[in-house]
Amino acid sequence: MTTPPTTDLDEPCALRHQLADQLAEAGHIRTPAVDKAMRTVPRHSFAPEVPVQKAYANDIIATRHSDDGSTISSISAPWLQADMLEAARIRPGRRVLEIGSGGYNAALIAELVGPAGSVTTLDIDPVVTDRTTRFLAQTGYDHVQVVTADAEHLPAGIVPECGFDAILVTAGTWDLPWTDALADGGRLVAPLRLHGYHWAIGFTKGNGVLHSDEPLIVCCFVTMRGDGAWNANRRTVPGTGVHLSWEDGTPMPVDQLAPALTREPTVAHTHVTVGGQEPFDALTLFLAGALPGFCRLSVDPDGDNRVLNPPPPHWPGAAIVRGTSLARLTTERLSDGDDSNGLYEFVVHSYGPHGHLAAKEMVEQVQHWQRNHRAALCPRITIHPLDSNKSAPATRAPHVFNKRHTRIAIDWPTIPGTAALLTDAEGRYLLHLRSANKPIWRPGHWALLGGNTEKGETCDEAIARELDEEIGLVIPDLAAFVTLDTLDASGAFEGRVRVYQGTLNTPAHEIELREGIQLRWTRIEEIDEMTMDPGAAAVLHAHHRADQPSGRQGATLPVVEVREPRDHRSRSIIGAHLVLIRDEAVLLGKRHPDSAFAPSTWHLPAGHREDLESAVTCMVRETEEETGLRIPEADLSLVHVLDLLDPGSTIPRMGLFFTPSSWEDEPVLREPECCTEWRWWPLDALPEPIVEYTRVALEAISNGTFYVPMGWS
Repeated sequence: MTTPPTTDLDEPCALRHQLADQLAEAGHIRTPAVDKAMRTVPRHSFAPEVPVQKAYANDIIATRHSDDGSTISSISAPWLQADMLEAARIRPGRRVLEIGSGGYNAALIAELVGPAGSVTTLDIDPVVTDRTTRFLAQTGYDHVQVVTADAEHLPAGIVPECGFDAILVTAGTWDLPWTDALADGGRLVAPLRLHGYHWAIGFTKGNGVLHSDEPLIVCCFVTMRGDGAWNANRRTVPGTGVHLSWEDGTPMPVDQLAPALTREPTVAHTHVTVGGQEPFDALTLFLAGALPGFCRLSVDPDGDNRVLNPPPPHWPGAAIVRGTSLARLTTERLSDGDDSNGLYEFVVHSYGPHGHLAAKEMVEQVQHWQRNHRAALCPRITIHPLDSNKSAPATRAPHVFNKRHTRIAIDWPTIPGTAALLTDAEGRYLLHLRSANKPIWRPGHWALLGGNTEKGETCDEAIARELDEEIGLVIPDLAAFVTLDTLDASGAFEGRVRVYQGTLNTPAHEIELREGIQLRWTRIEEIDEMTMDPGAAAVLHAHHRADQPSGRQGATLPVVEVREPRDHRSRSIIGAHLVLIRDEAVLLGKRHPDSAFAPSTWHLPAGHREDLESAVTCMVRETEEETGLRIPEADLSLVHVLDLLDPGSTIPRMGLFFTPSSWEDEPVLREPECCTEWRWWPLDALPEPIVEYTRVALEAISNGTFYVPMGWS
């Protein structure tokens, strides 16, 4: 297939072996087949424009540029090519498609499939494919099939009858429309773009669905061209030089953010830290799925704004927009030293009158990721092809992205925390009083010893480390006892802890306490009088009821569930609704088809009260955010109260309906991701479908009825 290497190591050959040695030592080359291919194919022959030393540097080689100077074709960095080839698991005799040509990678694939296999490389650019054809012929790989076509529409004749055994995509792609071209059990490796972030991901096809089973590799590729190119959905806040992009979501209005960016931001601390060179791409991917309206923020270096710590030009920051307010993730340095040794804290900068609420949202999600997912394995990604004759299903489920051809679901494995249930010969339990003034789980509560699992640790290793850090002891008979799952008051999963059981017969005053306030040996009947962590109390009661069973090794652990206590006082959700009536017609908006509440249904301008906000202030804010109308609080009058209990709900809703004494201008569509149009409807001819409680309230207002209970019978 190739010219045998000469016995005397000329410079290109020596550099090629040196590069392969570096890649193997760094773990990018992991199999003999990929190692042999990297040592065989002459990379410099596919990049004659650059010096041979640069051809064998562990970096990209740009081979074609657009008129504006941006790179539109390149030879990828060798470390990334090796990683992707390993992920593709190509064996001799396989049929492989490469999307995005250059020649060098196709030659590497040809070495892996051998004489019995076949390689097809495809690119949309005839200049690239002409170059690829020429270099493959010059290096002895002229049996590789080179095709000029748009990858969005694979020519039917190139796809084998049973599909390709592997497909490698070497251009940044927003979607994966090639599932049908892949054989069942085949591998697809692609740099998939999610909310502007690129990850090279390896998938296996099973029953028509793609499942990831490789680590996600942060990378950067030239962008896909043709019909597969994506829309960045970028919006610019006027007069600020701040840009927001919604690549995997509905763009929001941004003009209203300009006043917010004239003031210094408020800083909210997460108390979650990261090393200077430690990647945190998993966190940003988690936030993209967890936070509705997630977008990417970039800043012109000479823009007129108050954005502190602007994100790097090629790595826009994570942000969310909430009406006239915005929050974005950034970091603050905690310790001195260069970036490779420094320690940083994730903080959230917020802008605008309600930015602190948006910041609170983001802080809570960062802390949730830290507590439940940071130390876990990489997320698992499932790709479901969409029916080409149907539009993508409406969904706002967390960690689900609808593309043009596929529906992408991301599952984040939960790594449990750990805790130690230590008992003595008298049947007492060792409890630990946690510090009250630190940003920790259950501050000021009595709890079990233990803590979070750190990256790469097993639970067994984590609990041993935590006990050493907290009390400096090793418990020889420590064994897994139960799994503790914490749910919030509504039953949603919050966190998981693996609880270990062991014995310790040492007086509390003789144990060296290294963290927290106090240790105490406690009897079961005493815990109801203490400020206890509910999870710890549940575990102690479970142990006591079980007559102190021994720990289990290698068995499925029983689960103890505990819910966060609900406040005994009744809580209601307060909603403010605007009733604009003109010429016996009322203003209604048609909700977006993707809306979680009442999709494609007519409803009044409305919204929920936020923290520390009066109902009338809420009405003013929601009116401006949704319609652009500015109505002073003094001009609003309460005309109706609807006391609503939705079917199956345990949380009542109190709907307050306001009407203004006057207003100016016409309503405009300010939140197209929530409402698709405003229209005036005669009060005696309301549209269908309409939110039922809206109909009830409007009829009550017309009849002069101030209060209506609904759904309570």
